Amino acid sequence: MRRTAALQMLDAEAAVKRGKMFIKKRGRQEGVYYVINNRPTKPKVPREDEYFRITDLLLDLEDIDSKHVRPSTEEDDTQALKKWSQDPQQTILQGKLRNIENQLDQSRRKAFEMNSRPTNPWRLGSHDIFSAALRPPSPAPLIDSSEGQQGYANISTAETRPDMLLHLICSENGIPKRANAKDSLLLQWFQLRTQLIGTGQHSKASPSVQLSKALKDRNSITGVRRLVSQCLSSDLSSISFHQNPSVNDLSSSIRKACEHFTKGDDSQNSRSLLVFIGNLNQRLSARRDHIGGPLCGLGLRLSAEICKPNVTRKYLDMGFEPDYWTASDQGLRDILYALETYLRHFGTSSKSSSLDLHGRQELLKLLIGSSNQGNTPESLRSLVLDSLENLPNDGVVQIALDVYRAYIALLGHLGAVALLWQEWRSSAIMIGKLAYNKMPRDSESQPDAIIAETFQAAIEAAISVVAPSHDAVPTNLDLAGCATLDFESIEKQDQGSWLGYQQAGAHPTRQQMNGKIRGALGLPLDGWMEAIRLLP
Repeated sequence: MRRTAALQMLDAEAAVKRGKMFIKKRGRQEGVYYVINNRPTKPKVPREDEYFRITDLLLDLEDIDSKHVRPSTEEDDTQALKKWSQDPQQTILQGKLRNIENQLDQSRRKAFEMNSRPTNPWRLGSHDIFSAALRPPSPAPLIDSSEGQQGYANISTAETRPDMLLHLICSENGIPKRANAKDSLLLQWFQLRTQLIGTGQHSKASPSVQLSKALKDRNSITGVRRLVSQCLSSDLSSISFHQNPSVNDLSSSIRKACEHFTKGDDSQNSRSLLVFIGNLNQRLSARRDHIGGPLCGLGLRLSAEICKPNVTRKYLDMGFEPDYWTASDQGLRDILYALETYLRHFGTSSKSSSLDLHGRQELLKLLIGSSNQGNTPESLRSLVLDSLENLPNDGVVQIALDVYRAYIALLGHLGAVALLWQEWRSSAIMIGKLAYNKMPRDSESQPDAIIAETFQAAIEAAISVVAPSHDAVPTNLDLAGCATLDFESIEKQDQGSWLGYQQAGAHPTRQQMNGKIRGALGLPLDGWMEAIRLLP
């Protein structure tokens, strides 16, 4: 019974919630009666956060009398279309499509530029394909050369890292990034670009003229090296390093391009340029050609900067072949720069710029020639003397005199006291007379006084490093004998004394030659050597 009553109560409550089907009414005559309930149940109010999207339903809002309704305009249609027509997946695909189109446009543009500029240093060559085949896997990112003002910085960064150089070459030739991740795909791109370059229209101008113009725009050592290498590979026979004097020869053009990277104290750039000049010389020597005097002068300067006398001697010998050192004042300026650079090395204590025993002996060979031959025809000493005797004009007399002074100063720093004795007797007087006769009369310089001051400083520097010796010395020796004596004396020097007086007196100072030194120079060789041992 209780269960039945509970069920009836629940049904009644449910009926109330659902709403009555019949409504009870009472009439005066009819009494109580029931009618059907035609009023609908009040709809449930949705929650405020339950939103819904109307896609294809058009609402007819034509209630003109309502204050919340206004006539529709074209802006409403545009705004609704913009809001409801966006699809995230479609937006992503459109972005990818735009990236592919940009990459394709850039690749075509790079390929066109490379094909239309035969002097572009980043053109693909056979050596690039060979280098790519030998490369190890590298995670380096691709260098994008289209970043406006940062292009030069990117190229410079890539050159300092060999693993990034291939990425730079790919970027400059319009090869996409994905090709660098797979060797077979990279090879296909290389072959396509190489074939495209081979079918390009090249200028009818001389390759030497094209190369000279292109070298003016190079901003990196690697760019200069690649440009010269590609031009030599394309048409080696049409490129000449020796032209008429009225035309700028190729050796001078390459030197001017290289000199942009020699500014500052960067030994790594000097070494890189020396490697480039050495490789170029080896390549030209194979066809019996010469790199030209200007590059010999540059090699002379660079080898002196890194303190390599044997390399300096090599370029000095190479410069004699085209008669570069005496043909113009630029050759003498290169020699003067090299000698003054070695003098600066004597004034520093850095290990990278100091000369060891072998380096000092090589420097002496550079100055005087082989120790067993003395004044060889292709030595720096003979070059200075010939220059003063056969100068084409009076304007370079001072340069030649400065070269001689630097030569004497270096003999002093090497401790070559026998050669100083010989030079005082043989060349000092002759150099003074030649300089006096060829220098302008209104010049205030006195060659005799300058030479005496140079010998004074050189002898004082030599006393600080020369090794005391009690060995018997002949009373007289020629230049070759004095060179041999000093060459052997260098081996006996105390290496600890090489950084003593040298640092304070790396350059000759102007002072009067004292009477003791002048008197000792007038003695025979054995007396001179004894006086050197007794001088303070």
